[in-house]
Amino acid sequence: MLAVVAQLGLFIYFGTLTGVLTKAPWVYPYSWHPICMGLYGFVATEGILLLQPSKKGKQRALSRTVHGSLLSLALVSAVVGFWAIYDNKERLHKEHFHSNHALLGCTAVFVFALQVLFGLSVAYAPKALYRRIGQARITRIHRVAGYISISLVWGTLWLAVVTNWVKRNFNHEWVFYLGMGMVAVGLVGQITPSRLYLTRKRNSVAASTLEQ
Repeated sequence: MLAVVAQLGLFIYFGTLTGVLTKAPWVYPYSWHPICMGLYGFVATEGILLLQPSKKGKQRALSRTVHGSLLSLALVSAVVGFWAIYDNKERLHKEHFHSNHALLGCTAVFVFALQVLFGLSVAYAPKALYRRIGQARITRIHRVAGYISISLVWGTLWLAVVTNWVKRNFNHEWVFYLGMGMVAVGLVGQITPSRLYLTRKRNSVAASTLEQ
């Protein structure tokens, strides 16, 4: 049920953004910024939602492969979106990174890039490279960092709603907020203490009890 709420929220937010994009005049290269950043946010969130339900065996392996592919696509979109806004400001001789939206957006893309590169290296680098860290600890780091990363992404998307570009082309910001709220409920509602490794697994507790 929570996954359905999150999916509906995604389609409300990004469906509305698509409508704004079709209404707004095309400005090169600026227009590529909301297009690519919208794709980045949508695909990144879908990649997180994909792994929320617990899966086993081949289904789990397939989900991880699709997860990695989606987040890689999201990273490429983020880089293109970053280039678009940077190049646009260069052409107009405007100051870079002066707004909260820009600063948080840069932070979000940087953290997201580190997260994706770490995940890909764990998946495809020689296993001996991470043997000392341990699989359980790697999973913990990657999962918690993923929640932090997607929070930064959505923080940036929230600040995007109050930018001049959105205000000029759409005057019903509450629709964006509705979508964001549904995504937040759907995502946060599925984060349990065990997913954050704040509780010990039952078998670990049982094992320690036997040792005593």
